[in-house]
Amino acid sequence: MDLMTGSELYDYIVRTFKRTDKETEIYEAITDTILDLQVRFGFDAQKVEAYTTAGITALGDYKLDLPDDFGSIVGDVRFADGNASWGLQKRSKLEFNERFPDPDDDDAITGQPTDYCIFGKQILLGPVPDRTDYIYQLDYTTVLADPVTSATSSVPFSDIGRECLRYGVLGRIYDALDEDGLATKNYTLYEKEVQKLKIRDLRNEQEVFTVKQVEV
Repeated sequence: MDLMTGSELYDYIVRTFKRTDKETEIYEAITDTILDLQVRFGFDAQKVEAYTTAGITALGDYKLDLPDDFGSIVGDVRFADGNASWGLQKRSKLEFNERFPDPDDDDAITGQPTDYCIFGKQILLGPVPDRTDYIYQLDYTTVLADPVTSATSSVPFSDIGRECLRYGVLGRIYDALDEDGLATKNYTLYEKEVQKLKIRDLRNEQEVFTVKQVEV
């Protein structure tokens, strides 16, 4: 199967999603899913260590802005306050909502953050920081990839992993819509498809290796 164009993949996903009012969000989710797959399959990426408070400017703020070149977190997000430092526990959006309900309320739980989740190009911290001068260390990779649009001529992974892309995109879209059940279902299917792709990739490597041995 040939690589799909951006518009072809969009149409393929919408046939399952059944909505056409989230075109921008779908293309953004396609790009994010491809970035995730690139990191998982060992595409070249530059590792960056950053210390930030971006987005935390007033009491009640709990959303750290991700860098523009963000690809994927490597290891932990770390909290630092003077000599005190620890890694924050990564949570899914559903787990985060359960542990820290209504973080925007005036009576939200506050304190030194212990948990985080990545959502909507931001890192959500829980509990809500009780100070604005805490430092957060992000170790992340940058992955060079142009955003997928309707004009994209060839979408990576769409030849061998279009189902994988669909489930990853739908998981992100339903997560953003707070449709937790559908998000979890699609994320689970996404992980299964990723494993299939890894097995196929390993088999291809083994086949190439075997052929080379015979030729030698």
